[in-house]
Amino acid sequence: MDQKARLVRLGIGMAATLAATLLAAVLFGSLAVPLVLAVGLGATLLAGGGLGRKG
Repeated sequence: MDQKARLVRLGIGMAATLAATLLAAVLFGSLAVPLVLAVGLGATLLAGGGLGRKG
């Protein structure tokens, strides 16, 4: 995967995590925010959006 594709996945993952965090904060309050952030970060990294080694 080239660097541009990796950055696109990272950007999409960040945007989705931000949207999910705002939604969770509105619906469930502040207790859900850390959980949503952790899940969003994990999903972004599993999707290949991390900035680690090239595969």
